[in-house]
Amino acid sequence: MRLLMISALAGHGHVRAAQALERTAREVFPQAEVRNVDILDYTQAIYRKAYAASYLKLADRAPELWGYLYNKGDRPVAGKRQAAIIRAFDRIEFAKFRAMLREYQPDHMFCTHFLPAQILLPYSDADWNTFKLNLVVTDFMAHGFWAQVNAHTIFCASGESMEELAIKGIDRARIRKVGIPIMPEFAQRYDRAEMLRKHGLQEGTPVVLAMSGGWGAAGMPNLTRMILDSGRVQVIAVCGRNEKMQAEVAKIEAPAGSRVIALGYVNYIHELMAVSDLCVTKAGGLTTSECLAMGVPMIVPNPIPGQEERNAEYLTEAGACMMARSPGSLKYKLTKFLNDHALRTRMRAAARAKGVPDAAAQILRIGVTPGA
Repeated sequence: MRLLMISALAGHGHVRAAQALERTAREVFPQAEVRNVDILDYTQAIYRKAYAASYLKLADRAPELWGYLYNKGDRPVAGKRQAAIIRAFDRIEFAKFRAMLREYQPDHMFCTHFLPAQILLPYSDADWNTFKLNLVVTDFMAHGFWAQVNAHTIFCASGESMEELAIKGIDRARIRKVGIPIMPEFAQRYDRAEMLRKHGLQEGTPVVLAMSGGWGAAGMPNLTRMILDSGRVQVIAVCGRNEKMQAEVAKIEAPAGSRVIALGYVNYIHELMAVSDLCVTKAGGLTTSECLAMGVPMIVPNPIPGQEERNAEYLTEAGACMMARSPGSLKYKLTKFLNDHALRTRMRAAARAKGVPDAAAQILRIGVTPGA
């Protein structure tokens, strides 16, 4: 059995979801041949750069414009035929991608981005197109671009996503509500006391994991100070590869009884989530799914319009998240959370209730089952 995972580097969540599926496939189907590719690697450099950068730059520099374009584009009807000039361009630009498919001859394809299904629609009857094409939606809401009629199964993470796809013309029998695939580390249970000791944290003082400044990357130092002002707390500020910001956060003096740990890029977020009472984060589908699997409530500051705003709304309705659209709102909700034990308990329970730690394994097993 040959399995093919396909993503597109247009937002890191798509790639991380494909990596989670690849990793899980090697564990669940050890005899299978597994390949994981980025469809953009089979295109010209100028196209690859433009496609990959379009979302990241717009979301970062012009979020309101991105939100407008996202909502404006959420109207496609399943099966709508593309313009002839677009089909002609895709035929040329993705020739190497189609050649790879003819060479590899996968039995099952799992796409964590909708682009492969769009590209393959005109070739649904080709003699080399004998694989089972599955789409894996990487947010809690399904934008119209995920409504691809040539997908055998579309996996989504919420009942609303199912309705969104169905109302756009996708047969309900081809829609499966499972979850968003995450790495196996987030499906495990960890000894909290052991993890606290490992990372130099104290029992009895709330731990807040900060992974988003909310108002730009430079907002992390301000966010850290705001968390410290909200009550006795231990703050883990993950600054990624921004060394300057990490150094600035590290200089912040914590009040008595509180402390700050400033980190750069880490590959053990699952361990940090295991000791966290709250995560302040962006509302990407993968990160929030990891939080849910670990039972960690969230506060999302100033969610980016578009898919992240919709994710935050879904999680807030579920009781696992609070949104803060201004610094004042964020300060109020941080203080409320840290000083309300009952609220923390309810939100943690709501997060665990919505978590699907084994989503990747479920998707793979359903996807390769004949007739499923």
